[in-house]
Amino acid sequence: MRSYLERYTQAELARNIFDVEDELTALWLAGGMTGITDAQVQKDFRKRIEIASFGRNTVRFDANGQPSVLVKFSPDDKSRLAYLYADSTAGMQSAFIIDGKAKPWYRGKYQAGRVNGTNYPVCLRGLEPWYNITFDAAQAAIVAKGAGYCLPTQQMETFIALACERNGFEPGGNTSYGSYYYAQDEKGIASGMYSGANYYHTKGGSGPLSWSHDGTPFGCFDVVGNTWKWTGALRTVNGEIQTFADNNGAGTLSTVAAHAVDSASWKAIDVDGNLVTPEAGVSAYADATVYAADAIVMHNGVRYKALTNHTSESATEPGVGASWETVWVRKGTLHYAWDGAKVLLTDHAEGLDDTSRSVAFSALTANISVPAIAVHLGLFPKASGTYKGQLYVRGGERMALRGGDFDGAGDAGVRSLVLGVDRGRSSYSVGSGLAYTGD
Repeated sequence: MRSYLERYTQAELARNIFDVEDELTALWLAGGMTGITDAQVQKDFRKRIEIASFGRNTVRFDANGQPSVLVKFSPDDKSRLAYLYADSTAGMQSAFIIDGKAKPWYRGKYQAGRVNGTNYPVCLRGLEPWYNITFDAAQAAIVAKGAGYCLPTQQMETFIALACERNGFEPGGNTSYGSYYYAQDEKGIASGMYSGANYYHTKGGSGPLSWSHDGTPFGCFDVVGNTWKWTGALRTVNGEIQTFADNNGAGTLSTVAAHAVDSASWKAIDVDGNLVTPEAGVSAYADATVYAADAIVMHNGVRYKALTNHTSESATEPGVGASWETVWVRKGTLHYAWDGAKVLLTDHAEGLDDTSRSVAFSALTANISVPAIAVHLGLFPKASGTYKGQLYVRGGERMALRGGDFDGAGDAGVRSLVLGVDRGRSSYSVGSGLAYTGD
């Protein structure tokens, strides 16, 4: 096989892969969107897409023959934090650790598609994006496709953002009614939904190559803009950040049950970077009570850890008593909070109500020592990073949306993160992607 780096122009590469993908989309549409079930046809398209993309893309067909074109990400040297940060940070980025094993994963090359007013969890070039979908409905539809299918997780989307930054590339997208806000001559093909003279959505992959995450015909398109994308394995509850270990949200915890409001799978992150029981599951401090070393309590809205075995009394009341620091240590969990003037990262609930608050992700600050996991999970900016994207937070239970939408303008970007909507949110600005981790 010839090297695409030496033998082809970018235009030739794009034409070769897009011609095959467009043929696949046309066949699917011609069949009434009911699926492509012929095993030989499936095999032929998979082979053609893998050859045309030099192995970077593939296509999967679920049990109903519904196709999804996918981008492959492997646990190689470029998945290691030392490469992504260009320093000596140890370890592999968490998207590649699924249920305790290093694994490749696949993300939809395009957003999940919508055709003729009907929602389908497929991923094909040229479709209108899926929208008007709640978190629970999006997740249920995607996992119903079969083993290995899941919502893209915060861990996966953070890897893509880190890879963009490592390569010095900021992808564009439909962030200004069909155009890219920062380059209005960059346009996608309008999907037909519009208000007055303004188009909302563009067809998946119809923008320039600069709208793919790596600027090539083989990357993930529309990561930025078009619609906000529901994201798994991340939520906040009254500002407390909750997630799952590693990328288990794409593995055994990819289920609807694991992501439910009252799921015991959700874990908070303490100030040392450990995954722990969220505040709502921690017992309140009580006087005249025997506490063992390492016991955890909540008191006056703050989480504490016992240093020694002791019986509580007024002198050692955590945070209050004259000698409390001899038997307790403040051990809060990571929260987004509002101090009356700005959004910040801290170790306790503060200031959030039903009002949406926001900050440029690159400008987010903290009043605590930030554990490394917060940076690795895309919850806090690396000191040397430059990022496009806004962070939005609000009180209550809030699920994650990423990337911005068609009118996101300067607030949209690979680091855009909304933790300010509930799981029942459904609108023309909210859609979904899909991912696959193997059978």
